[in-house]
Amino acid sequence: MLIFIGLSALTFWSSYRLAGKYGFAESPNYRLLTLAVVFYSQIILIPLFWGILGKLFLENLILSTLIIFSSVFFLVKPKKSNPPIFALPEEISTNKIIIFCVSVLLGFALVKIAINLVNPPFGWDSLNYHFSFPVEWMKHENLANPITINDDLGPSYYPINGSLIYLWGMYPLKNVFMTDLGQIPFFVISFIALYGICRKLNISREYSFYAAGLFTITPNYFKQMEIAYVDVMVCAWLLAGCYFLLSFYRERRLKDVALFSLSLGFLIGTKTIALPYAAVLVIIFTLVLLKYWQVLKPRGISFYLLLMAGLIIMSGGYGYIRNFIQTGNPLYPLNVEFLGKTVFKGIFDKSAYTAHVDQSAYALSKILFSEGLGGGLIVFIIPAFFAFAYNILKKRITTEKLFVFLLPVILCFIWRFCIPLANLRYLYPALAMGFVVPFMLLSERKPFITIVRILVVLCFLASCAEIATRLELISSLVLSAILFFSFNLIYNFLGSLKIKGWLIAFTILAVSLSLLNIDYRKNEYQRYISMVKYSGFWPEAVKAWDWLNANTIGDNIAYVGRPVPFPLYGTDFKNNVYYASVNNTDPAMAHYFPNSRYHWGADFMELHQNLEAEGNYREHPDYALWLANLRKRKTDYLFIYSLHQTKDVIFPLENAWAKDNPDRFGLVFSNQTIRIYKLI
Repeated sequence: MLIFIGLSALTFWSSYRLAGKYGFAESPNYRLLTLAVVFYSQIILIPLFWGILGKLFLENLILSTLIIFSSVFFLVKPKKSNPPIFALPEEISTNKIIIFCVSVLLGFALVKIAINLVNPPFGWDSLNYHFSFPVEWMKHENLANPITINDDLGPSYYPINGSLIYLWGMYPLKNVFMTDLGQIPFFVISFIALYGICRKLNISREYSFYAAGLFTITPNYFKQMEIAYVDVMVCAWLLAGCYFLLSFYRERRLKDVALFSLSLGFLIGTKTIALPYAAVLVIIFTLVLLKYWQVLKPRGISFYLLLMAGLIIMSGGYGYIRNFIQTGNPLYPLNVEFLGKTVFKGIFDKSAYTAHVDQSAYALSKILFSEGLGGGLIVFIIPAFFAFAYNILKKRITTEKLFVFLLPVILCFIWRFCIPLANLRYLYPALAMGFVVPFMLLSERKPFITIVRILVVLCFLASCAEIATRLELISSLVLSAILFFSFNLIYNFLGSLKIKGWLIAFTILAVSLSLLNIDYRKNEYQRYISMVKYSGFWPEAVKAWDWLNANTIGDNIAYVGRPVPFPLYGTDFKNNVYYASVNNTDPAMAHYFPNSRYHWGADFMELHQNLEAEGNYREHPDYALWLANLRKRKTDYLFIYSLHQTKDVIFPLENAWAKDNPDRFGLVFSNQTIRIYKLI
């Protein structure tokens, strides 16, 4: 824990110094977003650098952090009258409605953070690859990803920025105690960026806060605090990019281009579906350059475009470059076609995803009333877009306002027609920008302020019931009430703290986290069982994970079936976990089979059968070859899940092989969906 806290503190301090230096004359929003970009630049690029070299040791992360810290300390001198990185405006700190909103946001967030701190992760993507890949990087000291089995093969070829961020917390602690909170800072970044965008558009501080607050309290979005996915990261980087793009539009400064480009690089380096989102901002940036053609001249425009491209590639291009080197296709495993001709050869088409997407997922009634998008969408966003469209027809509007109006529409269009999955979490950036529109209109109509405040409070209250239930809801409401009535006392106390007071508070926090980490490590697997009702994970799996952890000490675990390898690593990631191939290509990766082709429909059994088709990675399954692969890796246990997303409980063929050879495989654990064999 001390190593994690020390690394993070040194990285934060150097980022703070740089943000203060180069954001000296800027608004608090600008300085905070600069701080975020610089901070995560170090967290992402340091392990990326060492991982590419195949020397991803914790010692190298520490050394790099110390070198950067020392360089900033000696070379970057702070301004003598450097303003605070953030100061809360008085008109906000004394507004009872805003204090109410802050209290609700903090009350519900703190309860969710507390739940996450003491309990193990349960998000599907986290247990599948967000956490599993960093463990493999730690064990092999490089950035090679294993295959994701019996499901979508794509995660092994996804961009890795999100997992690099998670690696930062996993490496020192050898668990995900802090990592499970990895998205929390991005809620703050999204809030600040959205608030800053509103302020750039001359929306009042109060209305800017309402826009950011209503977006944050959106239930579907807020509940992302429960899981360590990357969708809030995507939202944060896109909003940060929009903020710096607006800043460049007004000021035309080099640092705006650099921060805009880094934000876009982090965006596409976090999730592949963010590519079309980033492309929209790149096009808008190019149009801005062309608008200032007479000022920038061709040389200046070329310089800015090259700078943007270079920084985007540096901060987000690794995954695509890796794919191109390995497969000749930067978007692998997707088969990319244009006008009926293959541009980049992949192993499945977009239709493989759309085939099992229920078209009712796009129904407006479901989106509005069944997906937790909150009352703010109905009360504020939809009426505002109709009103704004009417204004466009009636009078001339500024370029900035047109940008704010069209961007959410374009992002929604991309989500509906370009992205093959109907997950509403991909709409967070559009929803966030959508909240700017109503308050951009309302800022011109001050007499409505009382009505706006009432509607904001009602939207917050309505969201509370969707964000939490039962004991969590009661705890959150009680804590929110305490914060509301003691807000000024707490605010004044924090404002009065000197350096010594902050050091004492930091020490108390560090000691508390250290003790909680010890408790987490001791009880992690028992809490998988006790949290089944909260997490929604199937009970049979958590019992099997607990049994395996209790009966292994640095063992080699081969697994097959559902692609959930992370819990099999055990406490301190003591075990080695892998898929043992059923043919003579071991280890198996999708691109090792150049003639492979995968397709499936709504019935996932088609996928499981297709995996064994000619040319695919489970082709020509052979017991003798599989057993040899297990022996070659000195396998101790075989962990078999039932197959993923099937109507009935069906096990992969490895279970029949193990069952038919009791002289080599001893059944040591069994329930309805799990089999664990010990190799004899």
